[in-house]
Amino acid sequence: MLRSLLVTRDEKTVHIVGRVFKDLDVQFEHYDDAGTALEKLTKGRYDAIVLDDQVEESVAILETALELPSCSKAVRIVLAEPATAMHAVFKTGTQVILYKPLSLERVRHGLRAVRNLMGRDRRRGSSRVATTLAARIRHGKGASVPVFIADMSDSGAAIHCGSGDLPYSGNLQLDFALPGDSDRIHVTAELVWQNNEGAAGVRFLDMASYARKKLSHWLKEELSEKGAKGIATRAGR
Repeated sequence: MLRSLLVTRDEKTVHIVGRVFKDLDVQFEHYDDAGTALEKLTKGRYDAIVLDDQVEESVAILETALELPSCSKAVRIVLAEPATAMHAVFKTGTQVILYKPLSLERVRHGLRAVRNLMGRDRRRGSSRVATTLAARIRHGKGASVPVFIADMSDSGAAIHCGSGDLPYSGNLQLDFALPGDSDRIHVTAELVWQNNEGAAGVRFLDMASYARKKLSHWLKEELSEKGAKGIATRAGR
């Protein structure tokens, strides 16, 4: 079973992160002090290390994890305040930032998105569809930025933005067109996570009912086609 370690002094964070890891079949351990966490890291193997940015010794924990053969491949996740400079966090060895304020849905969306980095494929039953859809994203009254959608579900999407950082606060406006459809779908979304390779995850907040039905229908067709191909491939072996 995959193992995770969380370091935080906030009980609400423990409850939310622990519940999501349990849902993802990931064994979960929590420590509220850096000393105990560092001791555990030196004695065991972990597939994910989650650190609250309010823990002063978080940098030391990350540096230790990078030096340990048993944890050097662990996904390193920081729970960060929106005002935290992204580049400064990534310089510490962080791979993924999950943005506060934390809620069950935000954490679930973020950890599901990075679940496949923890040594195994995504959890069985995932309804995410891999895509290469071109899209545009806009923050406030700013100009639209071109992005592409790497995968998508009915609740959110993983995107890749090659032009730089995405805004870490406030809602985003995302629009895209499904294959073979000229009508664009417009979605209000929030940024949930970013990683050190230019990818980010957004959670859908508001979408017109007709657009949601259209997206849901397309996702079902894609998943059905993917399942049929998998069956055909196994039958041909």
